[in-house]
Amino acid sequence: MSESALGGRLLPKYVHLDMKGGPPTLSYLLTLLPMFKEWGTTGLVVEWEDMFPWSGSLSMLARPGHYTLGMVGELLRAAEQHKLEVVPLVQTFGHMEFVLKHEQFKHLREMEMFPNSMMPVAVDSEERGVRVLVTEMVRQVVAAHPSLTTIHIGCDEVWCLGQSGLTRQHLETRGRSVIDVFLEHTAMVATAARQMRTGVKVLVWDDMMRTASVEQLLEAGLDKLVQPVIWSYGQVLAFPPGMLERYQSVWGEGNIWGGSAWRGATGSNMQATTIRHHLDNHLAWLSVLQEMPDLAGIVLTGWARYDHYATLCELLPVSLPSLRCCLAVFSSHGWTPDSHKQCSASLSLQENLMLEPYMFLTGDEPEYPTFPGSNVYSMVLAYVRLAAQFNDIMNSSARATWLNQWQVERGFLNPLQVQVTMHELAQIGSRLKTLSKSMEKELTDLLHDFTADEWVHTNITPKTMEIDQLVSRVRQQLKLD
Repeated sequence: MSESALGGRLLPKYVHLDMKGGPPTLSYLLTLLPMFKEWGTTGLVVEWEDMFPWSGSLSMLARPGHYTLGMVGELLRAAEQHKLEVVPLVQTFGHMEFVLKHEQFKHLREMEMFPNSMMPVAVDSEERGVRVLVTEMVRQVVAAHPSLTTIHIGCDEVWCLGQSGLTRQHLETRGRSVIDVFLEHTAMVATAARQMRTGVKVLVWDDMMRTASVEQLLEAGLDKLVQPVIWSYGQVLAFPPGMLERYQSVWGEGNIWGGSAWRGATGSNMQATTIRHHLDNHLAWLSVLQEMPDLAGIVLTGWARYDHYATLCELLPVSLPSLRCCLAVFSSHGWTPDSHKQCSASLSLQENLMLEPYMFLTGDEPEYPTFPGSNVYSMVLAYVRLAAQFNDIMNSSARATWLNQWQVERGFLNPLQVQVTMHELAQIGSRLKTLSKSMEKELTDLLHDFTADEWVHTNITPKTMEIDQLVSRVRQQLKLD
């Protein structure tokens, strides 16, 4: 069954780029656009976060090394040349750490201690300025996208909503629910966006309103203000009973979106992408498409971090083969040995692309694909294998038996038993240091110097330091220096 069989039309497919972790340099991003188009992408959903050139009262939101307005414009012009629509995503309720971490905006937190979510507009006042803040954020994003037709206002995972004393008091005195104040806030942001750009479509993540009744959704006016993006990233999609039917009742045909994942959904600190999981997720979405053939489109999410403070998930270049395969699921309406072969060939592979990298940690290295940034893919997979060897030794019975901390501290060591382990560790350390230098250069070129610094010092440096300290201590105790 081909994609065109979906109600006689092509399914719009928007690739989500999460800029809050490992954002691509502009030059690298521009090299990816023709490839995205060739793979079947309709547009991009760009979650700018702190890489956006925030200005004026919001200038502190922009991180060092952020994109400039000129860079944003260059990306938009290049995307237009490749017939790729750009949909900006700006968080306006949950996942607001990049805003609420700043002293100027701490007073807008729902919970004073936590920077993740802001208080709802229902408890806003002139002194607080919830409405002023989110309206200015949306205004700046809209202004930077002159040809804007669609904007995504986030609103997922608004943790702790309804838990502050202020909001609890509002709920109790007004007889309202957490869902009510969520819907009111979402409606406020959507209304502001629509007033700034006539006819703009407003997308919103759906998770916070999954249990809302039809009456609640209609009363908030969301049927006319937003289009929900139903997201689910697992190998099995699970939604509350009757949710799809309620959504269809409120929004009708062609106004509901899906949200799948091609990156960053198998663990918060994974280095390599388990493509098999993401394939299964997209195959599960095919079953939803059979129930809802008029889905407005699908956003293929690629998460770089689980939140602003979280460590990096898989780096963008490491995950691109996953994106290639996930898009192929929609274009061929399935995944077959032929699909696998075609995707592999498009990545210049003679053999089939490896779908489960963590199952190939020993033996000969696999054939690596070729695409823009594929050097990073190869290096990260080499790191994953070295890290597995490191962990095997550090958790081995040989270390526990002859090289435990008590023995090393007291020099109670048998040279015959420790020499092999020391030699193996020194070799791994040497390889990791060589890899570290190559990774720093490559990541700086493709994903900025701050990404190179974070990735190398999160993943490689702690291991080389541990190896150096252990080898040095053992050599001292055995008087080998």
